[in-house]
Amino acid sequence: MISIVTITYNNFDELIETLNSIPKSPLIESIVVNGGQCEKTKELLKTYSGKSITEKDEGIADAFNKGVKLSSGKYIMFLNSGDVLIEKSYPEKALKIFNENRSISFVHSNLLLVDNSNPELFMRPALSNLGRGMPYLHPTMIVRKDLFNKIGLFDAKLKIAMDFDWIVKLVKNNFLGYYLNNSAVVKMDASGKSIKEENEAIKECFLILK
Repeated sequence: MISIVTITYNNFDELIETLNSIPKSPLIESIVVNGGQCEKTKELLKTYSGKSITEKDEGIADAFNKGVKLSSGKYIMFLNSGDVLIEKSYPEKALKIFNENRSISFVHSNLLLVDNSNPELFMRPALSNLGRGMPYLHPTMIVRKDLFNKIGLFDAKLKIAMDFDWIVKLVKNNFLGYYLNNSAVVKMDASGKSIKEENEAIKECFLILK
């Protein structure tokens, strides 16, 4: 089973769009980590069929970590509130890849970056040196849960680049991934924190690499 973790903070409409994009399947577990005080979100989660938690968190990394701890799937994907799974068959394709490739620790693919002021941008992973940025596109990654036992959870001291930091550890430990190179599987909301605070994110990435 794949646990899809969705973190949200006072953005109800985006949360609904994200949850509606997750297929209803016994192979998929949906987990919502709500750190905000939006009443509509709290009411929704009272009757939500997936798992959920509503409590104040210490930032994005802390919310991610809560999702990992709540998950019961063998594999984990992070689909933040506002992001949309546009390739509905992607989780099942990933499960098939894992079953056929025991040495593979994660599956990743392409995404669409969406900005209201610009056309949709089709993005492929860089698959390059870490000094050039993210080698894999985090919203598309489906990872074996046991990786968190091997390299740790997300670093809560980081405010923006915790996903880059985790991927650096992944690369340093020589874990192998499988790149599913076809159409985009996720539509990513470009209004996220890492986009808005790009300069701060770059500073964190520099410290991580150092």
